[in-house]
Amino acid sequence: MGGLDVFAQSLYLLIGLAAVGFFSFQLVKLIMPDQELLAAQARLGVESANRNYRHWSLRLLAPFFRSMLPRIQQFKIPLYRQKKKKLFVVAGVDDQFNPDEFIGLKFCASVSALLIIYIFFLNAGWVFDLSWVGLSLVLGFFLPDYVVWELKRKRQRAIIRELPNVMDLLTLSVEAGMDFMAAISRVIEFSKPGPLREELSVVLKEIQVGSTRAEALRSMADRVELSQISSFASILIQADEMGSSIGPVLRAQSDLLRNDRFQRAEREGAKAAQKILIPLILCILPAVFIVIMGPVICDVYYNQPWLREFFGG
Repeated sequence: MGGLDVFAQSLYLLIGLAAVGFFSFQLVKLIMPDQELLAAQARLGVESANRNYRHWSLRLLAPFFRSMLPRIQQFKIPLYRQKKKKLFVVAGVDDQFNPDEFIGLKFCASVSALLIIYIFFLNAGWVFDLSWVGLSLVLGFFLPDYVVWELKRKRQRAIIRELPNVMDLLTLSVEAGMDFMAAISRVIEFSKPGPLREELSVVLKEIQVGSTRAEALRSMADRVELSQISSFASILIQADEMGSSIGPVLRAQSDLLRNDRFQRAEREGAKAAQKILIPLILCILPAVFIVIMGPVICDVYYNQPWLREFFGG
């Protein structure tokens, strides 16, 4: 029986070593670049784009996730690439990385999160077991997705906040006698820098290179993915197709957007009044009760023995 136990242990050890070796080989194969693909790209003159990274973390991790591109480009995930590419456009980070670079960034962020959490546990003197390893890898892997989603949300909120003022300026320019392109140029010239100004600049460039006004506006609505921008583009397209003046249309749309902004502010104010009840009940009221009832309880306990005897104390 002892010989069989030793044989079983040896077999399990051999299978484990083979599994570790296989996964290690696949990991190295995934990370290391494909020299044949690199040579083919060099012969065709295809080179990676030089990017001006806005955040220091991207500049730090760029050499690592860009070195993984030859392998990542072989992944057959066209739907994922298409979805992420559209998301990057909406979030305004399409000039920072493409979907393949983003996948490499997720792997690098996963390893970075593992190292950072391990160093933190080491300095704190805590035990860093296997469960924390998995949690760190998962957290780092999905952290870039959360950051891009948050950038998308902030950019859309900034566009909504800028839209009424830009609409007023565009309305005044059209009512003053300017055509649509001249009005957009005036808005770009006098409005504050922001995502909406960037989108209008793209619309103006698309019209200048030959796109129709309807195509440029639809393209802007697709890039932003906001109902307010889609409504604005649809109204302008309908006014253009019907041949009517866009001045009154812009004025009505501006008033509608401003009223919608006031109503949204009122809704947020009503929600804030309800949300403030949570810290009021959990934090403020207990402190108030301690301040008010504390001296009374102490007086009853130390100076009123008859009341203490009445309650059996």
